[in-house]
Amino acid sequence: MRLQTKANTFTARYPNGKENVFLKGTTLFEIMEYERLPDMDRILLAKVNNQVRHIRFPVEEDSLIEWLSLDTPETGRANQHTLCLVLIRAVGDLFPSNRLLIDHSLGNGLYCEMKHGVRISRLRLKKLQKRMLELIRKDDPVEIIRLPREKALDQLEQNGENRALVAGNEDEPFLTLYQFGDTIDYFGYPLFYHTRLLSDFHMEPWLSGFILRIPEDPERHPAANIKQKKLFQVFHEYGHWEHILGIEKTADLNIAVQSRKIFDLIKIAEGLHEKKIANIADLINRKRNQLRLILIAGPSSSGKTTFTKRLSIQLRVNGLRPLAISLDDYFLDRNLTPKDARGQYQYESLEALDVARFNKDISQLMAGRQVRLPRYDFKAGKCMEGPLRKVEKGHPILIEGLHGINESLSYTIPSKNKLKLYVSALTQLNMTDHLRIPTSDIRVLRRMIRDFQFRGYSAADTLNRWTDVRRGEEINIFPLQEQTDLIFNSALSYEPAVLRTMAKPLLESVSPDDPSYPEARRLLEMLLWFLPVSHDHVPFNSVLREFVGGSSFQYE
Repeated sequence: MRLQTKANTFTARYPNGKENVFLKGTTLFEIMEYERLPDMDRILLAKVNNQVRHIRFPVEEDSLIEWLSLDTPETGRANQHTLCLVLIRAVGDLFPSNRLLIDHSLGNGLYCEMKHGVRISRLRLKKLQKRMLELIRKDDPVEIIRLPREKALDQLEQNGENRALVAGNEDEPFLTLYQFGDTIDYFGYPLFYHTRLLSDFHMEPWLSGFILRIPEDPERHPAANIKQKKLFQVFHEYGHWEHILGIEKTADLNIAVQSRKIFDLIKIAEGLHEKKIANIADLINRKRNQLRLILIAGPSSSGKTTFTKRLSIQLRVNGLRPLAISLDDYFLDRNLTPKDARGQYQYESLEALDVARFNKDISQLMAGRQVRLPRYDFKAGKCMEGPLRKVEKGHPILIEGLHGINESLSYTIPSKNKLKLYVSALTQLNMTDHLRIPTSDIRVLRRMIRDFQFRGYSAADTLNRWTDVRRGEEINIFPLQEQTDLIFNSALSYEPAVLRTMAKPLLESVSPDDPSYPEARRLLEMLLWFLPVSHDHVPFNSVLREFVGGSSFQYE
């Protein structure tokens, strides 16, 4: 036993004010056992100085330790990743000659398939689910492995990954991997140290692959199946675009940067966007006497405003003269805005809009009458009188806003006269075959950069508000995705390299004491895998310019 001295010990502090001294290198698991914590089996992670850590993490310095159980928000992501690790091992056990691809989110689950064209039948899927349940019950430990960079890359190369995967983070001498049985992989977030408390899950066949449904709350059952064929088709189309670009994973993007092919790829990616927007404009033009109201909606930071401006240009190319209206101008006066249980204004609610006036104005515009539109003063929190506007017969009205695809918004307008467009950054770029980049990560990085540059908010401000933003989207946007007529994917395969350049200093500025610090560190670790590209190379009409600045469009 080593003699405890000040040089080789650290102090563990807890939120309740209690303290204890331990030898440096003592793991969180050993601390937990020494403290004889109640309900130890339910503790799955810990925060060490506000960073989420695996329970086998060795502590080396004075630390504030907070234990995280199943009922804490941080366990949701770890639950999903740990289940994916179990899935990877089960596939290796049953189908060793095949390579699993965890491709993208789909509604309330993850879409997965085999990379070598093996179709997962219901029988195979049943065997796979059975094997996963066996592994969970067996409860082998999930071990943390911190390897020197080159050894870690050797392991990832054995997994089928390219060593360029980590080209963007050459200063990191070690990489953290996780081992479950003989399966070793990277996940970018601490996992559970055992599997017996993993949430219930469900698997079902979907086209050539299957969907792994996982509840966000580990203590709940998986949500019911939500068919999202339109959304899947957009992901499939984006996958085709990625194939054209040759960028499907982080390593591909890094190789493109290293070879300087990235500049041509940026032009191609933007050209694919322009072609898609032009096709939508052509459709509207072909039905110009029928489609009068073009409703454009989507979650935060999807690039709806730039999309609307670019669509307007393409409509003008077709000889149309569209009128663009923002739903934000139909907000009720602040004193009439509904509040939630915490007393916060619910601007994401449809009830925050003057829906009656909106329908009246649109009906009169479609009838060829001149209408004085409202203009919302956000500083004063009041609806003011705006400009007089008129639309000629056969020319469209573009409505951009959160609730555009909600039928309750435009209830007086016949469906035959409406085209509902859904815009979202549906990222399909993966870091590895087994680790996807969540679509919400790209959106929050976009928003963080825009908030800092144009709204005076810090990265911490944006991250701390993001949970409420996401909650509003879950209620008002995502359930309506499949009710749209068309979906435009505003994601750009190259954008993580540009976002890294601008978001890195913002994320590094988040204080370790801030509640958003763990999320800032997670996002920063993800971005550091990408080689940086300057935003100077982004075309001036790009959707991305709405966030990084320098757009050829003007935004109010």
